[in-house]
Amino acid sequence: MNIDNLPDDCLLYIFNLFNRFETLLNCASVCERWKFLVFERFRNVKYLSDYCISGHFPTSTIFIGDDSRLKQTDILKWLPKLKINCFLKILAFGCLDLSCFSTLPVKGLLLVWYAVMTNVNLELPLIEMLAADYHNFFVNDIHGPKLKQLFIRRCRLSKFSRCAKHFPNLKRLHIEKFTGRPFKEKFYSGPVFEKLEILEMAFHTRLKPCAYYGFSLADHCQALKSAFHFIQDDKEFFINSGIKNHFLEDLVLQFEARQDWSVLRRILIKYPNLKHLAIVREHDTGISDENIPELLQLLAHITLIDLRNSEKVTEKSTEYIDWFCRHHNRSISFYYQKRTQITKKWPHLSTKRVLLGEGFDFMKHCFLMDYNTLPHLLVPIE
Repeated sequence: MNIDNLPDDCLLYIFNLFNRFETLLNCASVCERWKFLVFERFRNVKYLSDYCISGHFPTSTIFIGDDSRLKQTDILKWLPKLKINCFLKILAFGCLDLSCFSTLPVKGLLLVWYAVMTNVNLELPLIEMLAADYHNFFVNDIHGPKLKQLFIRRCRLSKFSRCAKHFPNLKRLHIEKFTGRPFKEKFYSGPVFEKLEILEMAFHTRLKPCAYYGFSLADHCQALKSAFHFIQDDKEFFINSGIKNHFLEDLVLQFEARQDWSVLRRILIKYPNLKHLAIVREHDTGISDENIPELLQLLAHITLIDLRNSEKVTEKSTEYIDWFCRHHNRSISFYYQKRTQITKKWPHLSTKRVLLGEGFDFMKHCFLMDYNTLPHLLVPIE
């Protein structure tokens, strides 16, 4: 059968299998009928990326490979939904001219792993979400106050303290620094984040671990609902148990070194209304059966406890929690074995690594993830 004789729905099905911007533009140049169908294919595209990894992006993503052709194209004519949500994943290892993006009404930019970011001046009036290394082009009073999400790499906590004043409207903040050499860290000394709901921090060195002061930043987040702490420090780190957060519901503590229960107790005391708790480590967490009764006393509202890789936790704790739930009219999901499938009972939670998570949902996209596989942006569903 000649391809020209295919009905429109068959051709559109074929075009939906293509995810390269240039390929679809070539199809559109064949004839007016194909051009119309390519427009239909583009109608639901929300994300534009130059980094093609299958499964890491939502299905409504189109990938670009030739930025010189992109600059010659009226992007909004072909991709009208980018007026609502436009997220550009610029992962070029060379130098890419960003001027063709500065006129777009983009709400989100992913500029992670961008090799050359000197003298960048982007005018993005609708920008709300950004993932990038630390750069001066967004650390200012122009772009900073617009941001609601910031995924910032190669940034120490003490360095962020000095620029935090530029981001008063953040709802999600991710700070990370992975380096070979140890670096000196200090307490967070910046302003209070009154609107921050999600906080994620990960600091890792290949040699001697650095002191962890992440909780000093968390103490400055009055409305914090969800937190992820990756803690490499094998020594006792700073925790102010006198400062409590009654709004925090979701907490993930990922340790590289085994922690004593006395340290964990000082953390849990800070969050009396916690509902979902994960304490994870590649090897044994150090938690034992004898710690479980006190954990339940500290967390009167807990419904999900993930202690996988806890070698000293046994079926005895499961039996105790079952007894506790019957006598206190509670429902608590408890996991401690290494390969437990939490998603069987909690299907809303995801173990799939994504760079863009659709929905501003920490539990779905972050709770079961490792510190180095957290999403770069959580895209609110409009």
